Amino acid sequence: MAYLTLNRPKLQANFDFLETLFGEHHIDWGITTKLLCGNKLFLNEVIRLGRLELLDSRISNLRAIKELSPEAQTVYIKPPASALIEDLVTWADVSFNTELETIRAISAEAVRQNKQHLIIIMIEMGDLREGCCARTSRRSTSRCSGCPTSRSSASAPT
Repeated sequence: MAYLTLNRPKLQANFDFLETLFGEHHIDWGITTKLLCGNKLFLNEVIRLGRLELLDSRISNLRAIKELSPEAQTVYIKPPASALIEDLVTWADVSFNTELETIRAISAEAVRQNKQHLIIIMIEMGDLREGCCARTSRRSTSRCSGCPTSRSSASAPT
C-alpha cells in the first residue's frame, strides 16, 4: 500500500520558492491537488499556504476544496462528461474544454445556477490528446462569445 507523508516545512519551502519565482516573472499560478485525492487534512495544508487557485481532475475533490474554502477558485482540468455539467458548474469556477456543445451546455447550466463560469479552450499542440486545432481556435472562441455567463480564454500548454 502506498502512503503519502506531508512534510510541512518542505511544502512551505517549495511553495515559497515557486511564489517568488513566478512572482518575479508576473506569472499567476495555481496548485494542482489531484494527488491529494480530496483528503481534507492535506487540502487544509495547501489552503493554508494562501494560494487559492486550486486545480483538480475530480469534481468530488473540488467539492472538498469548496467545503473547506468557499472563496477558493476551483479549476476542473479535464474536459467534462455531459453527465457532470451540473456538478461541474456547482463546484468548479473554471474548466478546460474543447467541444462547443459542452461549452454551450456549461453556459446553459451556469445561467440556470445564476453563476459565471470561466472556460479555458484547450489548443491541441501535437500530442493528439485533447484540444481544438490551433488554426481553428479563433473560430472556436468567437462561437463561444454568445454564451451568456461564460467567459472564454484560449490556452496552450507551455
